[in-house]
Amino acid sequence: MSRLLSRLSIIVVLVVLAAVLLSIPELKIDAFGGTFVRGNQHTFLGLSLGLDLQGGTHLVYVARPQEGRELTVDDMEGVRRIVESRVNEFGVSEPIVQLLGTPPDRVMVQLPGLTGAAITVTLAGSPVSAQELQDFFVEDLGRPDAEVVLNDNGSLTVRLDDLLGELSNESGEVVRQAEADQFRDKLEARFPVEMTIAFEPEFVEVEPTEPPADEEQAEEDGTSEPEPAFESVYPTFQQVQEAFQLAGRADAEVTQVTDGLFTVSMFGLAEPSVDDQGDPVPGDLERITEELRAVGELTRGVRANPLVTGNISQWVVGGGVSEVKRFFDPAVLEFKERICGEESTPPAGMSQELWLVERCNNPEYYQDQATDIESDNLTDAFASTVETSPYPVVNVVFDDQGAEEFFKLTERISLRNDRLAIFLDDEELVAPGVDQSVGGIAGGRAIIEGRFTPERARTIAIQLRSGALPVELHLIQERTVDATLGDDSLQKSLIAGGVGLVLLLIFMIVYYKIPGLVAALALVMYTALLLAIFKGIPVTLTLSGAAAIVLSLGFAVDANILIAERTKEELRTGRTLLAAINEGFNRAWPSIRDGNISTIITAVVLFWFGDRFSTSIMQGFALTLGIGVLLSMFTAFFASRLMLRVAAGTKLGQWQNLFVPVPDRAAGDGSRESR
Repeated sequence: MSRLLSRLSIIVVLVVLAAVLLSIPELKIDAFGGTFVRGNQHTFLGLSLGLDLQGGTHLVYVARPQEGRELTVDDMEGVRRIVESRVNEFGVSEPIVQLLGTPPDRVMVQLPGLTGAAITVTLAGSPVSAQELQDFFVEDLGRPDAEVVLNDNGSLTVRLDDLLGELSNESGEVVRQAEADQFRDKLEARFPVEMTIAFEPEFVEVEPTEPPADEEQAEEDGTSEPEPAFESVYPTFQQVQEAFQLAGRADAEVTQVTDGLFTVSMFGLAEPSVDDQGDPVPGDLERITEELRAVGELTRGVRANPLVTGNISQWVVGGGVSEVKRFFDPAVLEFKERICGEESTPPAGMSQELWLVERCNNPEYYQDQATDIESDNLTDAFASTVETSPYPVVNVVFDDQGAEEFFKLTERISLRNDRLAIFLDDEELVAPGVDQSVGGIAGGRAIIEGRFTPERARTIAIQLRSGALPVELHLIQERTVDATLGDDSLQKSLIAGGVGLVLLLIFMIVYYKIPGLVAALALVMYTALLLAIFKGIPVTLTLSGAAAIVLSLGFAVDANILIAERTKEELRTGRTLLAAINEGFNRAWPSIRDGNISTIITAVVLFWFGDRFSTSIMQGFALTLGIGVLLSMFTAFFASRLMLRVAAGTKLGQWQNLFVPVPDRAAGDGSRESR
C-alpha cells in the first residue's frame, strides 16, 4: 500500500505543478544567462492562442538562393532565426516562425493578434483634405474601415484593418500587386496633379515702328540714329505642349493663362527609379523640367522648377503587418561616396545657383562609388530623436575598423563638399553632406535622418541589428484571419464545454460509481496536465486544436469505460476485487493501446501533410491530437489504475457493488455480493 501511495503522490505533485503553471498568466524565470518566458497576460490561462481564436495574419514565404548557389538547411535555419529575432524584437505577441518542406524551402509566419496597417501620404500643396481622402477610400476603394487623420506636419495617415502585400508564385513571378500600390495608382488617377509654369521674358531687339519727329533737329543733335527697341517674347502654347509630349506626357492638359504663364493638369507623376542595369532613370518631373528649360527660362520655384501641387511627395506604408513584412527584406545597409559635379564648372546654360543644387541631386551629374564600410562593421543600431529633426532618427554604431573607414570617408566628403549616400536594400534613405569646418566624423557613431515614422525607424534599427538574410524571400501566401470565435464567443464556448464536461462526469459517477469517480478525477487531471503541457512547450491552441482536445477527451473517457467494463466481467467470474482490477486493466490495455496507436499514426500523417502543403490548421489539429492521445494513455493506464488500486485497498473495497456499473437484471445478483 505504501508503494501505491508514493506513486499517487507523484501524480498529485504533477497536478499541483500543472495548476500552478496555469494559474500564473505569464511566467518569467531568469536562468543560465537568459530569460525563460511562458504564457501571455492577455489570453485565457496564459495559453498561446492561434489565429482563429485571437485573429491575426498568416504569411508563407518561399526562399530563393543567389544565382549559382544551392539552398541549404543551414541557410533556412539562419532565415528562421533572423526572422524570429526581428519579429520578437518588434513586440508581436507569441509569433510562430516555422520552416516548411523536406528539405525546407519555405517559411511560415503566423502573427496572432496582429492586423491593421497605415498609409502616410503627403501631397504637395495639400489639395486634398482628410475628409476628401476618407471619402475616396470608403466610396471609391470600397474600404469602409478606413480612418483618415491629419498629422501636425500636414501629412495624412490612413488607418486600415488590413493591407495585402505583393504576392508571388513559387517561381518568383508577381501574381498580385500590393494593395498599397493599387491604392496609390487609383489615388493618382482620382486627384490630378496641378502644375504652374512661369517663364522669364526674353527681350528681343526690334526695328522702331515710327521715325523721329524732327529729323533735322536730330541731325543737328547728332541723334539721327533711332534708339533700339525691345520686345518681350515668351514661349508659345505650342512650344509648351510639345515639351510635355517630348517628356512622354502627351496626356497633360495645358492651359495658357497669360503671356509666359501656363497651368497644366495631369494624373500622376512617375518617381525617379533605377533600371535593370542599376542606372538611374529620371522621373516625370525631371524630364518635364528639362524639356521646359529648353523652351525658356523658368521663374517659379526655388530650383527654377514648375510649381507643383497635388503630387504625392510622401507615401509610407507601415504599421501592423505591413511593418513586419519589412523584416523579410535583406536589410543590407550601404554607405556610398557620392562624387558630385565640380562646383566651379556648371554646364552651359545653367546658372551657378542652380548648379550648386543640381550637382549632387541630379543623377546626370553625380556618381555613387562603393566604400570599404560593410554591414558587418555595425555593432549596434537603435531609434531615437534629436532636437534638430522633427522625425525619428536611426543611430548606428561601428566597430573599430568601421569607425576608422567612416572617419576617412567623411573627411574626403568634407574636403570636396560631396555627399554621403546611405542605402538600405538599394533604397536611398538620405544623402547628407559633411560640414567643411568639422572634417571627418570620429567616434564610430552616425545618425541616419529621414522622414521616418517611429515604427519605420524602429524597424530599420531591428533589421540592422539582426543582420542580413542569407537568401531572398518571396511572399507566396497571405491571409488576414479574423477571430472565428472572438472573446465573447470564446468565453461562451468555454462555459458550454465546462457544462458538458460536468454532465459527463456526473454520468460516469452515477453509472460506474467508484470507477466513474476515478475516471472523473483522471479526466480533470488529464485536462490540467494537457493545458499545462500546451503552455509549457508552448503549443499554440487553435480552433482545430480545441476540437482535437475534445476528441482526445473522448479517447480518455473510452479507455476508462473499457477498464470499468472489463473489471466488472472479472468480478462476475468470482475474482477478488484487486485481482479483478489488475486483470481488467490487462484485458482492456491491448484495445486501448491499439486504438490510440492507430490514432497517433493518423496524427503523424496529418502533421506531415500539413507541413508539406503549408496547412497550419491541419498541423495544429494533428499535433494537439497526438499529444492528447499520448497523455490519455498515460492517465488511463497509470493514473486510473493506480487510483482504483488505492481505492480497493481502503474500506471501500469491502463493497464490490461500488466498483461495477448499475447491475444488469439478466446477470442476477452476483454483482451485489459484498465479498
